[in-house]
Amino acid sequence: MNKRFTARTIAGLLALWLVMPVASAQTSAPTAEPTQVDAAERAQTIRKLQTIRAALEDRREQVRNLLEQLAEADEIARPRIREQIEAQQQIIRDLMDSFETIAVNGTNLRNLADARDEGLDWRDEMIQIARPIIDGLKEATEKPRRIAELRTSIELYQQQLAMTEKAIASLARFEQQDLPPGVAAGLNEVAAAWRRRHDDIQRSLEVSREELGFLETEKTRVFETMGNVAYGFILGRGLTLLFALVTGVLVWYAMRALRRLATVRRRPEQDTQQAAKVRLLLYGYHLLTVVLVALAVLSVFYVRGDVLLLSLAIIALVMLALGVWRFLPGYIEEARLLLNAGAARQGERVIYNGLPFRITRLNLYSELHNPELDGVIRLPLKALAQLTSRPRTDEEWFPCRKGDYLLLPDGGFGQVLQQSVELVRLRVIGSIVQYSTADFLQLNLRNLSREGFGVIVVFGIDYQHQAISLDRVPQRFKSGLAAAFERADFGADLKDLLVEFKQAGSSSLDYLIYASMGGDSAASYFTIGRMIQQTCVDICNQEGWVIPFTQVTIHQADAVAAEITPAEVPGQA
Repeated sequence: MNKRFTARTIAGLLALWLVMPVASAQTSAPTAEPTQVDAAERAQTIRKLQTIRAALEDRREQVRNLLEQLAEADEIARPRIREQIEAQQQIIRDLMDSFETIAVNGTNLRNLADARDEGLDWRDEMIQIARPIIDGLKEATEKPRRIAELRTSIELYQQQLAMTEKAIASLARFEQQDLPPGVAAGLNEVAAAWRRRHDDIQRSLEVSREELGFLETEKTRVFETMGNVAYGFILGRGLTLLFALVTGVLVWYAMRALRRLATVRRRPEQDTQQAAKVRLLLYGYHLLTVVLVALAVLSVFYVRGDVLLLSLAIIALVMLALGVWRFLPGYIEEARLLLNAGAARQGERVIYNGLPFRITRLNLYSELHNPELDGVIRLPLKALAQLTSRPRTDEEWFPCRKGDYLLLPDGGFGQVLQQSVELVRLRVIGSIVQYSTADFLQLNLRNLSREGFGVIVVFGIDYQHQAISLDRVPQRFKSGLAAAFERADFGADLKDLLVEFKQAGSSSLDYLIYASMGGDSAASYFTIGRMIQQTCVDICNQEGWVIPFTQVTIHQADAVAAEITPAEVPGQA
């Protein structure tokens, strides 16, 4: 809270300094015509000046007397007389200042004294740079501080006056008593000194009250001079700020026009290294633009001779340079990224949040894109500096695409509806299921649409057909299945069909049937398995081959389990 209050106070004082006395001093703004002083006020002022002048003559006479006493005094009395002389001389100086203050109506030149030229020292130079600000703050607060000092002095004089009156009253008690001559002379001397002190304090009190009245009168007339102050600010520091603003804007737009002209004439390049060089030149040009704008503004302040604005601008630039130096290592790392020479490079593959991406754009905000996912990720250079990329290979960017059919680890069968950098949505048994993309990538799933798939069916016949089990039965099954695939419009996707004797089971002679299919038939994954079973049963019926009861029972159970599949749900195939 104190820091905030201090900052606001300083800002307010700076603003007050910008619009108050210095602006008027820089310009030749017209001042208000002097008001006619009332004759009574002039007469009162003259009486006060006469009183101060009489006090001055009295003090000078006292100094002359003390100097005579000093010449005749012994070594013991001389230090005391010297102290009295110094005190009287100080009173004389104060009276002369008071005489001048009343005569010139409170005007002073204390803040206009010339600074002495000393040896070169960087600390002194920094103080000289900051001196206009400090002097401005002092001048802006001069009147309130002087009023506070005068009020404190008046209160102190009143206390001192009460003490001197008490002391004089105490000394007056001895006037009615018979005293030895030596004691009476000493008391008279002490009483005279206290009366002089009383008169001095009384005069100082009147002068302080008079000066306080002047200052408070000027304070009540502040609003009368606001028009002149505003006029002086407009013609002085306000005009300087306007010139600086216009100059900076003109330089900025001129540099932008040159950059646009160069951009129009430059032929687009697709090479990454060339793009990095162009990007470096672009940011260098931006830096040059900022430097030229700053120099233009400083030049305006210098030509206009506004030391305050020039000092403030230099201090702001120094603070900005110190801030940039503090973060220089981070800027160097980001510059390496912009030059495509960092750990993460444009066009390469990078892993972000567990997903592979391609760095498609390097800039203040770089873009990461996965060709198989909707949307892009925009990263600042600071975040991109934490990543490491590698050259691209022929590996896939994602295990599936929109519209692919998948076999999930739990045996579920689904179709990809949408996949983005955040979510993957599937249709499973007619319902919508969604996964976060990073979690989906960790699933051990099978993509039936991308590289195709295979369907395996084991079918058995009775042992009574053992004589033809190794030649006629496999051939008949294969020819019949090939014809069935053609009739079902799966012939174009059938890559390979294998029918072989597998084993002599406990109750049947088993055959392994394997159909290799293309990805276009993925939606009919379970349908193809059932079609193979149906075709084998139909061939057995045509040839009169017996199917063992236990075999039929087992395969019927498997078929029933396969009946409830997503492929048969409306909208899946």
